[in-house]
Amino acid sequence: TRMPRSERPSLSLQTPSSAVLQGALAVGVLSVSTAAVLIRLAGTAPAAIAFWRLVFALGLLMPGIWRRRLGAWQEIRMQAPRIGLAGAFLALHFLTWIQSLTLIPVAASTALVSCHPLFVAGYERLVHKHGLSRATVAGGLVTIVGLLVITASAHFRVQSLTGVALALAGALFAAGYLIVGQHVRQSLDTRLYAPSVYGTAALLLGAFQWGRTRTLGPLSPHVLLIYLLLAILPTLGGHTLFNWILKFVPASTVSLVFLGEIAGSALIAWLVLGQVPPALAIVGIAVITGGLVITIRGLMPDQGRKVSLPPDPMGFPGESTLHPPCPGADREPNTPPSRPHEPV
Repeated sequence: TRMPRSERPSLSLQTPSSAVLQGALAVGVLSVSTAAVLIRLAGTAPAAIAFWRLVFALGLLMPGIWRRRLGAWQEIRMQAPRIGLAGAFLALHFLTWIQSLTLIPVAASTALVSCHPLFVAGYERLVHKHGLSRATVAGGLVTIVGLLVITASAHFRVQSLTGVALALAGALFAAGYLIVGQHVRQSLDTRLYAPSVYGTAALLLGAFQWGRTRTLGPLSPHVLLIYLLLAILPTLGGHTLFNWILKFVPASTVSLVFLGEIAGSALIAWLVLGQVPPALAIVGIAVITGGLVITIRGLMPDQGRKVSLPPDPMGFPGESTLHPPCPGADREPNTPPSRPHEPV
């Protein structure tokens, strides 16, 4: 059979220079780092922020699904239950994480919600009985120490402890989103999966917000601009760019670079919001980052195995191999993705 035009390898694809790829990685990290600060600047209800960000992102993604409209809806319908579950996890992630940003510093919240690799690895160990490497276990223990340090920095104030709990709940729901999405993407193209799960989450968030307040506002020009920036910067300028980079850079490298969001968010929060976490919280953030680096290195698969890069749940799922493909090999391989925790 003739290969569809959208699935044919590009014969004109050329590997970018090292400088271009390094610049793209830097731009991607800065872009995803803007999410937490933009959410704080919006100052509206968490469900409303998440709803409108997803609506704008969905609008930007619709051209991709429209080009494949002939068979797209049938493919989506076959995966509807899993898409619904992934959308529910994504909606819960937004509700808990965004609420945590109103209770604890941006840097602490971002570090805590970045712990979703631990939950994914735990799921693999408990449910699928997959063994964990020593590095993964060691990284997890280091990360737990960092979590305890951040908790101690809250001085057991109810508001701060609630923020810590909500950020960790956001990480847990992010893990669920990634695990379910991994299974869906074995048979559903990312260009169909992302709009479908965004739309599902938007419907749930919109219904939740409307049921509580009978409004999806406020919708002032200032707030709408922030919603649009949330869709463009962290989503398109961050995670879509990372997916393009995955054609040329090992996924393990991109996963490690992705942790730069923790420091990037802290820096932007300091510059824009004048927000400086307590000294003990900074220590905890540093320990968590180090633990996640060890964990990711421990989860790296063998050379040449296909891996999946779990994105920030606000972005696009991506897949790659550990070795950059040759020029022209930009079509996704037909082999199924590996376990959902490799690498995180």
